[in-house]
Amino acid sequence: MSLDLPTLMVMQSFAMACAGAILLFAWLQNRTKIVFAIWGIANFMAAAGILCLMFGFFLNVPIYSAVGGVLLSSQSSLAWKVARTIEAKRTPVVLLLGPLAIVLVGAVPATRNAAGIVALTIGAVYCSAAAITLWLGRREQVRARWPLLILTTVHALALFIGVYSSIRGSTGPGTVPALTSAFGFIYFESIIFAVGMSVFILAMIKERDEAAGRLAASLDPLTGIDNRSGFIGKAERVVERCRRAGAPMTVMMFDLDRFKRINDTHGHAVGDAVIRTFCATTAAALRPNDVFGRLGGEEFAVVLPGSSIEAAYVRAERIRSAFAANGRFIGARHVDATVSCGLAVGVGGEQTLAELLEEADWALYDAKASGRNRVKRSGELRPGGGSSTVIRVA
Repeated sequence: MSLDLPTLMVMQSFAMACAGAILLFAWLQNRTKIVFAIWGIANFMAAAGILCLMFGFFLNVPIYSAVGGVLLSSQSSLAWKVARTIEAKRTPVVLLLGPLAIVLVGAVPATRNAAGIVALTIGAVYCSAAAITLWLGRREQVRARWPLLILTTVHALALFIGVYSSIRGSTGPGTVPALTSAFGFIYFESIIFAVGMSVFILAMIKERDEAAGRLAASLDPLTGIDNRSGFIGKAERVVERCRRAGAPMTVMMFDLDRFKRINDTHGHAVGDAVIRTFCATTAAALRPNDVFGRLGGEEFAVVLPGSSIEAAYVRAERIRSAFAANGRFIGARHVDATVSCGLAVGVGGEQTLAELLEEADWALYDAKASGRNRVKRSGELRPGGGSSTVIRVA
């Protein structure tokens, strides 16, 4: 039983139209995901292009074939647009030049017979550009990127095969390439390309949204640094790495001095500004691999992997003095905000993160009790053992 080519082309068109409809429906559900609309339109254009090619070949109406070539080339150009949209990049005006070139070639009698080769070549170039764009963004940890990259690369290769087949003469003017020709691979591959791209675009956007949700859940909305859960998760991984490497690590605990009085005297807007000022001051003094988080209210913690307590003390003093200067005035308000800090060091992974935080918490209590606006290192263990029951004054 042989496969009927017109039936296959209708199936191609139907599959692409269905993929386009699904994406446009997804876009209607979330208008911010413009990439759904772009590829949905691209699939409808390809579906119409295939039907135009079929009518042009079998009804011997050249204008239909020309329109079909333009539409299919436009799908490839929109594949590049999709890739650049995924990477949040602007698409240059050259996006429009491909379909325009096909129209111009088809309009000139001397070059009309080459319009099909030109359309395939332009489509292959656009898909190659899409593949390159996706490859350049590969540092993003999104698994759906790789199927998209493979699909665009394979489609570009298939179109180049079509160009080769046409130049070799297997596809003559006004004839339909046979399924058994080198060109015939495109009939099947184009369905996989259109539908596969639709599936993995949906998957990629979903993956990104989930990652953004996880990130938002781990960040403090006021300051943009890690909240308690985000900090603990990152800090636990740092502690484990230091334990395996036998490297030291130091924990800093910070608490803003008399913060309730700042709120009561100047208002919560100024209090929020004080917190943001402290975070900006601290972040500027830290290394890229240090972990900084807000544990709650006016209390913050930092984990410094590979740092001795002496080096951490110097850094904490730098933060304390810088914040005393930056927090003196908040806007036009004379606030004189200061911070106290406690330090604890772990060596060789003998202590857990919870134990180090507890030791730093007691050192912070000592800094508060000694007059505030100072840094204290953990000394002798607090009496009694057990869990922390520190109650600090502001």
